[in-house]
Amino acid sequence: MERQLIYPMEEKYEEYLMDESKMVGKADSISFPINEEEILEIIVKMKERNMPITVQGGKTGISACAVPSKGHILNLSNMNQVKEFIKNDMGDTLLKVEPGVTLLELKKAIRRLKNKEELFWPPDPTESSATIGGIASCGAKGICSYLYGDSGKYIEGIRVIGSDGTVKEIKRGETTIPFNGREKDLIDIYLGGEGMFGILTELTLKLQPKPTDLWGISFFFENKEDVFAFVDNLMKEDIEDEGASIAAVEYIDRATINRIQERKEVMTKLKELPDVDPQFSAMIYIEIHGKKEESIEEVAEILMEMAMDFNSDPDRAWAVSGDTDIEKMRVFRHAAAESANLFIEKMRQEIPCITKLGTDMSLEGENFGSVIRKYESDIEKEELKACIFGHACGNHIHVNILPGNHEEYKKGWKLFEKWAKEIAEKKGKVVTEHGVGKLKKSMFLQTAPKDYIEAVKRLKDTYDSIRMFNPGNMIEE
Repeated sequence: MERQLIYPMEEKYEEYLMDESKMVGKADSISFPINEEEILEIIVKMKERNMPITVQGGKTGISACAVPSKGHILNLSNMNQVKEFIKNDMGDTLLKVEPGVTLLELKKAIRRLKNKEELFWPPDPTESSATIGGIASCGAKGICSYLYGDSGKYIEGIRVIGSDGTVKEIKRGETTIPFNGREKDLIDIYLGGEGMFGILTELTLKLQPKPTDLWGISFFFENKEDVFAFVDNLMKEDIEDEGASIAAVEYIDRATINRIQERKEVMTKLKELPDVDPQFSAMIYIEIHGKKEESIEEVAEILMEMAMDFNSDPDRAWAVSGDTDIEKMRVFRHAAAESANLFIEKMRQEIPCITKLGTDMSLEGENFGSVIRKYESDIEKEELKACIFGHACGNHIHVNILPGNHEEYKKGWKLFEKWAKEIAEKKGKVVTEHGVGKLKKSMFLQTAPKDYIEAVKRLKDTYDSIRMFNPGNMIEE
């Protein structure tokens, strides 16, 4: 019996109209293909119906990239095979996966690999149910991007289906194309392309030797000015050893800490951590990765002494090591984003038009303190509530407005637009790792250089001239 590929939208599929942005879309039909052949068949049918396709993965995104504005939903969660490990000519270990493989499934597959040394895939967004296809499409990074950089560095190849039904295999370094006045690797058109130019059906990941030692230290500060000065000083210093490097520097404010602690009742791993003393106004979590324990100890000692200089008591710090305890700290950091998302979901039940209000802006070169003070001052002026956390390095901070009503929601959006304009004027990034999607499109179009927007439109004309894929993302259709 022939497998049914396309299902009409019914109540049981309503969850697929929304992602973690909490924006709700609309669609006429949905499918869950298991291979390229089924995708090609679905594309043919949608062309016959003159119906665009929105591609989805795990729906963990927070910019509505995977929220359909019309047409058909192509959910790739059932394309979740880990295919094969291979060695390239350079001796690198590569892993071919389908786009629906989750981060958690990927980690398990890598652990099962019999190799001389332990390996890992460096991109590590906080949501373990995120799919590799989604991570690639939005350019998600995770807290350790400070050391490891963009996720695209660790994707060596892709298979992609175009709207004309062709299947291409693209390898990094083989083809470049002109983009906005410079040459760009063809693979990078699709990575961070938000599904606008083709459907990823396979990704070849470049694995790296895993650090043999992992340490995490949480420093607590009573005075915010001390934490600001600590971060600014840390950015000036070159703190690393031949065998150890700082991988992450995460800021978490008091409002966020309070919300995380409220989650302890339902999150077992959080219960294993002590409460944060109410006297502390903020914390900095630093992760150190290395090959030599003595090198990590040296870096940790430097950090401890520096923290003391800025009135953080090292005896009150949380110092952990090894995968198990590091995971507890990662869960703590993940709870920052999760608690904000849960608040928005609760408010959305009362006020359906409410969506997530979280920044993804970064502004390198500015003092950390001046950036946080600016956010806090504007929030206080508008009499809004917020929680502030994120990557202290590069001032890549996630400010989450927590509106109590529709008026506060509108105020929050106006603040976002104001911040986006100010950051764009200072040559910062309005969108850094979460994607533009539909939620932040108006901000992006108002602040991005006009020549960049035109370059994106030309790419769309070239690779999806019939406007088949992910309508409504990033640019006006």
